[in-house]
Amino acid sequence: MTLRCDSKRHKFCKRMSKEAPSWSFSSLPDDIILNVLARVPRRYQPILSCVSKKLRSLVRSSELQITRSLRGKGDRFYVGFKKAYSCSSYVTWDSYHWFTFTESHHRLASIPFPSSPLKPYSTTPIMVGTDIYIVGGSRNMWILDTRSGKLRRGPKSPVFRDRAAVGLVNDKIYIFGGTCPKSYYEDIQAQAFDLNTQTWQLAPNPSVKVNSINNSVVTPALGRKIYVMSGKNVIVYDTRDGTCDEIIRAEDFNSQTICVVDNVLYMHYHDVGLMWYESKAKEWRVVHGLKFKGYFSNIKMAEYNGKLAFLWHSVNNGEVWCSMIALYGSSNVAIRGLVEWSDRLLSDVPFSYYVKDFMVCTDYYK
Repeated sequence: MTLRCDSKRHKFCKRMSKEAPSWSFSSLPDDIILNVLARVPRRYQPILSCVSKKLRSLVRSSELQITRSLRGKGDRFYVGFKKAYSCSSYVTWDSYHWFTFTESHHRLASIPFPSSPLKPYSTTPIMVGTDIYIVGGSRNMWILDTRSGKLRRGPKSPVFRDRAAVGLVNDKIYIFGGTCPKSYYEDIQAQAFDLNTQTWQLAPNPSVKVNSINNSVVTPALGRKIYVMSGKNVIVYDTRDGTCDEIIRAEDFNSQTICVVDNVLYMHYHDVGLMWYESKAKEWRVVHGLKFKGYFSNIKMAEYNGKLAFLWHSVNNGEVWCSMIALYGSSNVAIRGLVEWSDRLLSDVPFSYYVKDFMVCTDYYK
């Protein structure tokens, strides 16, 4: 099999830029355009940014994030717990449980979603619109409709790769890195699932070895890069050609949690707190104004309308908390954080439960 390069997006952008008259959609007042853009699923924003310079500016603007936030009362946050099963000689994860909460109701509510046949410790859920695509752990893929609660089987991937990274860029789900149990497929290190055609295809192999993935993060709006934890550092995989850059983790600070907000990479360090990566200087800097220094037994972060949702599970206390952090400043100078709200979402969590996944659905009522 040979690699297939996706040129549809470039052809579409070129055609739209020629055909779009100046008096059409872009000529409307900004507040009307922002209200329309706020209703468009985020994965289409890279295409919209190619239509005109004005749309590109609005797609990247903070005003669009604010408009989305004002409409976001029905947005839903999903938290996935994996449950441990202890045996005399080992511990395994035998079940997966879904919970949800909203911005207007800061309490976790259990959802009777069916569990996929895949083992929870080896899978990665990806939120696409109102569907959750569950990939990894085998060649099988399962799709969970959050509105109906129904689970359906998706097309099988060409090759199974163990401990691979998973990410969503535009209309494709990428699986790359890891190891292949069958040596004769070892040269196939990346594959992509096209959400429009519902078919798999090969993707560019990563230029470096990507293994032992702990977490993967997708640039939420613009760009084609996926950020993943590989060993001690962060690998940035470019889906266009497989080129990988490495971001060195701050020295002597331990962290396994990363998140991208407005094209800025954030990481939480137990000894320092929340930090951001200044890409030009290639150094980690502290987010000012926050008090998140200290050890949290289980942390997850997610981007939400230009803000950072910071969720932590205190295993010893049996509590799950979440804080919504607004971020201000320039990625060239300094960034400050402001906690808009912080609440306990759940208490009396059994010791055998462990937060595995945290994601946001901003298209629930679209």
